[in-house]
Amino acid sequence: MRGIATAVGMLLFATTGTGAAQAAERGNPLRVTALSVTPDSVDATSDDATVDINWTVADVNAAATDMTGHVTVQQVAADGRPKGAPHDISFSFQPRWPYEADPTGGTIAKADYSHAFRVPQYSDAPDARWAVVRFTAEDDQGGRLTLGWKKLARFGADFEARSLVDATGPGHNSLALHYDEQDYGYNAETSVTKRYRINVTDAESGFHEGKITLRGSGGGTVVTGFGLVTDQDGYLMCGEWPAFDTKDVSCTVDVTIPVGAPAGTWSVTEVELVDAVGNVSTSGGLTKGPVHVTQNSTLSATDFSVSPEEYNNWNGMAPLTVTMRPVGARAGIASVTVLLSCGGSVTADPVVAADGTVSVKASVPPVHTRECGVTGIGITDGAGNAAAYGAAFHGPVLDLVARQIAAGEPPVVSSARLATNTVTTASLPTRVRLTLDVKSFVGIGQFSLTI
Repeated sequence: MRGIATAVGMLLFATTGTGAAQAAERGNPLRVTALSVTPDSVDATSDDATVDINWTVADVNAAATDMTGHVTVQQVAADGRPKGAPHDISFSFQPRWPYEADPTGGTIAKADYSHAFRVPQYSDAPDARWAVVRFTAEDDQGGRLTLGWKKLARFGADFEARSLVDATGPGHNSLALHYDEQDYGYNAETSVTKRYRINVTDAESGFHEGKITLRGSGGGTVVTGFGLVTDQDGYLMCGEWPAFDTKDVSCTVDVTIPVGAPAGTWSVTEVELVDAVGNVSTSGGLTKGPVHVTQNSTLSATDFSVSPEEYNNWNGMAPLTVTMRPVGARAGIASVTVLLSCGGSVTADPVVAADGTVSVKASVPPVHTRECGVTGIGITDGAGNAAAYGAAFHGPVLDLVARQIAAGEPPVVSSARLATNTVTTASLPTRVRLTLDVKSFVGIGQFSLTI
């Protein structure tokens, strides 16, 4: 939904020196001596409106040679309280990437800064009020200054913007466990943390923050928040990924399931997303990114083994078999996941042998894999119960390692023959094929020939 209205005739003025001393804390070497915004009203409906934010920072510490900081602009309510998504402007006295504002004049003792702030096109109302709501600065001598919206209000650094109205919340897609995340977790002795990925879209004001809810089939709920943050280098991030466009953002979310939380299949059942102007959208009834959480109490396993303990991969892939004996399985074994330091596999509907054991086939890559250990075993029975072992799942330790067989004897040439025994002088230079019969345990890597 979009709406356009005429600008409200409201004038907001900036003060400078009067509030500076009041804004600085007693004994702090840093202080803001001026802060203003011009003009005091703009039309942002065409998405190209800017206002100039100007500020002056003083540092009475004569030893200081550098300063960095952040100016935060945000939409505000009638009482001046911030709302919606903050917009951060970074500055540095010594010009450096990726800081956005450099000094326009002065020295470290009293430096002037200016930044052309692009006013967001969308808000939650046709006429929106914006203000500088937070100011931080830090010099290279340990001096620090932080001012919130109440202390900054004395400067009157605010403006009105005619805006388009965003009345709908964000959407999402691609919600799943992260690409390299495992879907088993053992939480009898420690919590289980799993990383999810989600792509959020909002074509109007852009994404701001959200939360995902995980629920376990055996009970328990975990709610985890995520959102856009500016890191210490000034980059906008969503989890571990950079956010280049707030209207189409990929995020990572680390979810921690507490130690001892009920065993079962934990899945994302609800996603709540908030856009930059505060619209909320909620998606429920989901079953995304299932994780098998277990204390190995209902289903477990014993008698783990790997065979052969020495494999021959000198001339190609080498087969391995990982065997275990499930205990307490209900309705059979649905799947077994085996993770190896040299690979891994998932076997659905594995065959249970007459002696009650289950075997999973795997392969070792050729030649250069000198050792292959079992790092994780996950088992799920037909009733949905799970068991997890190994470091990959934070489960009980597995001591299952197979190693490459020794290379054996060095290669031996049993015969050599030329394609021809006679070469005329007139035919020189020429090529003659030499055939060698070689016995080698590991194959031939290179050879030299002397004539």
